[in-house]
Amino acid sequence: MEDEEIVALLLSRDERGIDELGKKYGGRLLQLAERILPAPDAAECINDTYLAVWESIPPRSPQYLFAYTAKICRNLALNRVEWNQAAKRNAVFVELSEELGHTVPDLSDGISRQELAKAIADFLNRQTKEQREMFVRRYWYGETVKELAQEFCCRQGRVKSILFRLRKGLRKELEKEGIV
Repeated sequence: MEDEEIVALLLSRDERGIDELGKKYGGRLLQLAERILPAPDAAECINDTYLAVWESIPPRSPQYLFAYTAKICRNLALNRVEWNQAAKRNAVFVELSEELGHTVPDLSDGISRQELAKAIADFLNRQTKEQREMFVRRYWYGETVKELAQEFCCRQGRVKSILFRLRKGLRKELEKEGIV
């Protein structure tokens, strides 16, 4: 079933929309959640995602259903990590936070989320498709360097170099924009 049809079902409050959403994107959403959470929590996160989608459509009618749903899923999973491990740290996200921590400023520094998102999007739009995909898959979806190397048919060292150069370039761009 096409995304437009699923959204139409959800807009008409037909529960089949959630079933079709699960059939089409359930596996990808579970994979995303499992990169962040252990399996039992990831499965629960997926159910929470479906509920959040059900409650937000209508009034919203997303243009890109997977991106919309994945954003909800990722945010719920990250909130769950904070709740589950208030005192402990999740090693995967500590690693990702450290990688980006020297590049992207903390939002508590008075920078608006929209301003930062626009600057990052503008920077990524000037990169090659491969570089953009690597950056998003690493820092949004939490894929490992090894997974990226396999997907892009290259060595892990090349992936690390590309990501390093992207972070360095992003840092310069943010400094130029006065964000950092």
